[in-house]
Amino acid sequence: MRQWLLPMALVLSLIGGAAFSMPLCDYRSPVTDLSDLSISFSYQYHNDPFGLRDRDVNEGQFTIEYVRLYGKPEFGFDVTLRNDMRISVLDVSTYSTFADGSYKRYFEAEKDYFAFAGALARNSSPFQSLGLSVNLGVGYGRFVDATALARATRIDEYLVRRGSLTDHLHPVDLQGVADEISSLAMHDSFASLLAAVQDRIEGSGNVRVGGLDALDISEITQVIQEEGFSRYCGWDVRIGLGYEVLDPSGGEHDLLVTGAFNYAFATTPSEQFLAQGSISGPPDLLETNRIDAVVAYDYLLSDILNLRGAYEFSRETWVAEPTDIHRITFDLTLEPIETAHVTLSAIFERRPYFVEWNVDIQLAIGIELL
Repeated sequence: MRQWLLPMALVLSLIGGAAFSMPLCDYRSPVTDLSDLSISFSYQYHNDPFGLRDRDVNEGQFTIEYVRLYGKPEFGFDVTLRNDMRISVLDVSTYSTFADGSYKRYFEAEKDYFAFAGALARNSSPFQSLGLSVNLGVGYGRFVDATALARATRIDEYLVRRGSLTDHLHPVDLQGVADEISSLAMHDSFASLLAAVQDRIEGSGNVRVGGLDALDISEITQVIQEEGFSRYCGWDVRIGLGYEVLDPSGGEHDLLVTGAFNYAFATTPSEQFLAQGSISGPPDLLETNRIDAVVAYDYLLSDILNLRGAYEFSRETWVAEPTDIHRITFDLTLEPIETAHVTLSAIFERRPYFVEWNVDIQLAIGIELL
């Protein structure tokens, strides 16, 4: 199943990318500042009508994840926090907590070589104690926040579709609109920013007679202020050494060898492709190690409908014996209004000693009251 995820993402990227004159990943923003916080909860109760207790179900799952990515020409940092809890009244409850953060400093503002220092903490119900390690090393690569250009492209597409623009904006004008959107902090108010964006669009020479109307301005405002929307591009690779301050298995503190890669790509405002991977272990890395990898793809089907697919892989190897966990997730999210959303999720998971894949189908409804 997972072998089709990446080819499908690439095909959609190629189809969608042909319609835009300025690739998102060509945009250069002076500051990259992206963050995402997601919370999910599910609960299931079933009382077996035949009185078979082993068929009763009374359990729930709670997941919270936070990601922050910040970068400037001179330095940057990233933070990832994740907590999974499976609470069962009738069976074994489990939890897993992960926290990772690093700071990187570029050797030169215009170059992509950097040094980094970071820390990683991990804990779960099978561990004897908290696992904590620190690491430092060198790397190469850089990420770019393309959200402003993605918003500008969405505005351009809407205005052309509605007939307010006789043709798509020239790449120079499109980048000008993106620059205005990204410079919110330089304006006295949002109204000032909105006026600057309107002047950029009307100054392109492609606006219909009469200029932009109230409905156009309303849509532009909504696109600029939309929360939870981000697009970014770039990649980096890292190698380093670490030290295991706390061993979760209660063993000796080991010197660690670490490696990681991150990759992000978007050809249109409708999509985002992400890939992450890491490996760490003592110097005899082939005998004992931990490998984590994630591949995710988001596609905005319409203004109110989003599809996301992700594959997560985790492997722990002890004395050359690997233990693998596979998890595949599909989320279809409908957001008819800004304060409410409905998400249909299909989760496939395979753990050691499972006879077959565990399958969960979840329907979640969220409403913002304040």
